[in-house]
Amino acid sequence: MSACRRSVSRGVGLVYVLALVASANAQQTSKTTAQGVFTEAQATRGQKAYADSCARCHAEDLLGASGPALVGDFFTNRFVGSNVQEMVKTIRRSMPQEAPDSLGTPMYVDIATFILKSNGSPTGSAELPNDAEALLQIEVASR
Repeated sequence: MSACRRSVSRGVGLVYVLALVASANAQQTSKTTAQGVFTEAQATRGQKAYADSCARCHAEDLLGASGPALVGDFFTNRFVGSNVQEMVKTIRRSMPQEAPDSLGTPMYVDIATFILKSNGSPTGSAELPNDAEALLQIEVASR
């Protein structure tokens, strides 16, 4: 086989592998946060929990104080493209700083909805579930 044909074969093979990976990634998430995956009431609960447990470090407006901003570029660079479970797990594992993993799953999920709403995600008619498997299926979208 000529060098040109081998190169074309490898190129076709690479395109096929990339298509498989893209397909697998698309199957991992069935929704995005741009589709209204939490309610206004849930985001309001999250806002209260955030004010009680997060605002002293991240500021009431989420623009950051002693902790990083949770809106804008920091949020986009950290979470957009990942799934909501990764976002909740990150928050849970490290916050509040003096007592990580102390708020319970429902409160961490509610806080995540407030952060998502603050970054432009729309509300919808159903609450974001507390179930890790369901959260894995929802991709964090840029808006």
